[in-house]
This record gives sequence, C-alpha cells and structure tokens, in this order.
Amino acid sequence: MKSLQLTLAILLFICLPIKAEEQIYERVYIYTDKDCYIAGEDMQLKLYVIDNHFQISNLSKVGYVEICNTEKPLIQLKVALEKGNGSGKIEIPEDTPSGIYQLSGYTRYMRNEGENVFFIKQIAIINAGQQYVDPKRFESVEKQEDLQLPEKNHSEEKEPVPLLIKTDQNEYANRDKVILSLRNIPENIADLTVSVSRNDSIVFMPEINRQAWLKQLSDTLPFSQQWLPEYEGHIISGYFVPKPQENESLLTTVAFAGEDIRYFTGQINPQSGTADFYIAGIFDQQQMVTSVVSSLYNQVPYRLDLLTPFCESLPAHLPVLQIYPNEKQLIERYIGVQIQEKTNSESNSNSSQTSDYCTFQPVLSYDLDEYTRFSTVGETILEFVNRVRVARMGKSRKISVLSDDLQQFSLRTLVLLDGIPVYNHDDILAYNPMYIKKINIYSGRYLFGGDDIECIISFITHEGGLSFFQLSEGSQLFNYECPRLPAGIETPDYSDETMRNSRKPDFRHTLYWNPFVESTPGRSAELSFYTSDLCGEFKVTVEGITTDGKMIQGVTYFQVAAE
Repeated sequence: MKSLQLTLAILLFICLPIKAEEQIYERVYIYTDKDCYIAGEDMQLKLYVIDNHFQISNLSKVGYVEICNTEKPLIQLKVALEKGNGSGKIEIPEDTPSGIYQLSGYTRYMRNEGENVFFIKQIAIINAGQQYVDPKRFESVEKQEDLQLPEKNHSEEKEPVPLLIKTDQNEYANRDKVILSLRNIPENIADLTVSVSRNDSIVFMPEINRQAWLKQLSDTLPFSQQWLPEYEGHIISGYFVPKPQENESLLTTVAFAGEDIRYFTGQINPQSGTADFYIAGIFDQQQMVTSVVSSLYNQVPYRLDLLTPFCESLPAHLPVLQIYPNEKQLIERYIGVQIQEKTNSESNSNSSQTSDYCTFQPVLSYDLDEYTRFSTVGETILEFVNRVRVARMGKSRKISVLSDDLQQFSLRTLVLLDGIPVYNHDDILAYNPMYIKKINIYSGRYLFGGDDIECIISFITHEGGLSFFQLSEGSQLFNYECPRLPAGIETPDYSDETMRNSRKPDFRHTLYWNPFVESTPGRSAELSFYTSDLCGEFKVTVEGITTDGKMIQGVTYFQVAAE
C-alpha cells in the first residue's frame, strides 16, 4: 500500500511561499440549475476550481458546499473533484422553511486565506406546504409587479462573451424533442454548463457579480498555511477523548466496511491531541469505523471524535424573500416534488463507489458455504484453514498468518472483519461463523500510512456490514458522507411512442442539466432533450469561462404549450 509521506512532503514544499507572487491560490465558482427551489426538490450544481492564472486547478480533489441561513447550516456537501471539476445533487429537505439562503463553496486549501475568498450566492427556497412563515424571512406580494427587482452592480461590470444560442423551434408541445444549438463558442473555452428550466415568475433573485469574483484572483491576502490541500483525496480529522498522556503511544485507524480492504492509519499531532487521515478513492455514503489502540493495553480507553471538515461560516444578514404566490405554478412544482420523491424511493439503492484502493490479491480464499460449519471461528480455523495459526499469548489468543517473506508465522497480522480491524482477536475467534461468507488470506508486507503490516486475514460476512459483531471500547461506527461523485439527472426518452403515450406523469421543472458540455473543433455544440408535461416559458442558460478569465453567458427562451 503506497505511503502518502512523500506526497505530503512535496505539498508542503509547494505551499511554502518563497516569494509572495509565486504563491498558488484557488478559487471556486458554482453553477446551479436555477435560483429558486421548492422544499423537497433536487438542486443540481457544478463546481469549477481555477488557480490565480485562470488555469484549472489540480491541487484539490474535494470541494465543499454549504447552504446556510443566519442561524445554522442547512445542508453540507462534499464534492469529488477531477481536474478542477465536480458536480453533485443536493436534496433539499421537505421541512425547509421558506426564505433566502446563502450558498457558499470553497476548498480546504482556500481556508488559508479566510472566508472572504469563498464563492457566495443567494438562492430562494419555498415551502409550499408550510403553514407558518417567519415574517423576518418571507413575505407575500399581491401582484407580480410588486416584486422588487434585485439591484445590479454595474460598476466594473464587463459584458460577458456573447454566444449564439438557438432552439430548432420557438414553441413545443408536451414531451417534444428540443434541439439546442450553441455557436460562437470561444476557441479558448475552459468550462461550459447548460441548464434548462421553467421560467417561473414567483421570485426574482440577484445575479452574481462575476467581475467581483474574478477580482478575487488578483487580491493578495495573508496566507496561514494551516490547511493542507486535499491533493490525493479527502482529509478526515478527529481529536482524542481524553487527550493522550505525555509520551503515550497510540495507533488510530479509519476503515470502511465492505468486502474491499479500505484501511487508513492516522498521523497524530501529540500537541493538539488530534489525528489526520488521508483518504483516497472512497466516495459517497459509507459505513466507517474509527479505532484507537493504546500502548497501555486499554487501561486508559480512548476514542476518536470527528472534527467537521466544513467552515460553517454564517451570513450576518439575508434579505427577506418576496414571493408572488402563483398558485398554478406552485401546485405543479409541489406535485413534481411528490412524484420525484416516489420515483427516488422506488429506484433508491446504495451505489457507493470506490476506486481500486486495494490492488493486491489473497494467496488463499475460502468460501465457507462449501465447508462444514463449526460453532466458532476459532474451530473453523483449526479444522481446515491453512497458513493460519491461533496461539495463546498470556491471557488472550492471537491469530497469525504464515509469511512467505519471513518463512514463519507473523506477529504483525492484521485481522479484519468486513474491512474493519479487530485488535482483540478473542472477539473474532468467538464469532459465529454462520455469518461469514468468505475468508481471504494475504501473505506479504503492506504499508498503511505509518503502520507496517506483515500479513492480513480478512473475514467477510454475507451482509458486509459487521453483522451482530460488538465493536471494542475504542471503536466507533459512523455513517459517513465521503465526497460525492457526479450524479446525473434522469431524463426520459420520448422518441419511443409507448413512452410518449405513457400515463406516468412527468412534472420535471428542470428539463436539462449538462455540467460538462463538450464542443466540436469548430467551437459549436448541438444538444437535445425532451419537454415535460409542464407548460409555460422555459429558460435556457449557458455559462462558462475562458482560459484567460473571460466570463461566458447566454440566455434564450422557448414556449411549451399543451397539445
């Protein structure tokens, strides 16, 4: 297993500001599919990270998004980044109160400059089923004309690079195919995003001052060097409870439950009583176990409590949300939320993805369904598992694997159950083997961070989730949200006549979302999608940036009328 020591040393060298002008900076820009959402809707978003030379930043592999009011964070999301790009989906809780919220985005590395360099945008959330509304956050107007148009800051505002955006028709029927053409795309295009959603007249939200965002790249701010960039993946941090005694030797690990071996050791900071884990290749929601082993052999039990990776910066003030309650539009969107929720529940599955973190193969593998079952794991090993020995050491028993390198049974054997380390081997030896599906044995030497392991024996249950196993006192189980991989938006294909005539309702408010538009060598792009059962005016928004820092923006509209 590769060590991150060399990578961290290189990063520390990169981060040292030999000269102020050579310092590397990052900036995040966030695109969203729209600015106003109904509680329960999904928000589609895209993160784009560049450096102070307007080039794609490869420094950070994780981006952070928060949606807050003035009191607390409402939603927090980690987004996996690849070559400065990442996209995700936020499920807005159905009980979210109506109001204007602050959406902010940043990387861990950006925290060295402070919150002033974070990307900030305001969004509106409307709770159509809410009985009580806070007058400090929400007010209704009687006429659409009474909605206050947001003030636009024209100072230093430059016109964005124009695009030619055209649909093949001006008006469509429900479930019709729309062909969208983009022309005059600049040769030095760096990023391009397209969103199509209904242009409801419920609220008006302020536009982002893009020039102010670009100006941040030339601002020179104090740089603390406290926050290492997440160059290889997510950094998980925690603190020991109680704080370790002076000269206390601890081993702390993070492992993710599953068939694969995803085991990480922590780098301990004795002065602060904290530990950092450098996680690579783990995505989406996972079952995670933190463990602490003391040299005092559990005479002083320790645990590791996690620190939030989010900044949790709250806005001092947010404007009151003014809404024109267009009953028809609100009802249609509310129905769309209910249909979306039902569809998601029917197709919901835990599709957590990982990269091939564990690349080595076992020398022996036993499928226990092919063998006679015994009453304990200890008896199972004794009866037919080769290359494994159980020996008594003092008052406890230890499992060891025959090492090919040492030509003897290893005293540094790592014992895993569903990928989770078991340090008290008596616990696994007394475990019911009926729960176990497979035993894998690895011989050789493996380096997990600073932990040198000689052999591994991995027990894998049928369920893959530590079935009926009691964790030791120094271990804690979490449902942990790792960085999310891109999540696409489901769009039906109505080219099939059966699908087109289906009675299944389609109340998609966002018809199309493409966070990674690719253009042809002639700098054009042709995209297509289908309308839904909603009628009205729809807005096509195209946004992007060039490699020399010029913003791209284009808007066009089309109508959808009932047949």
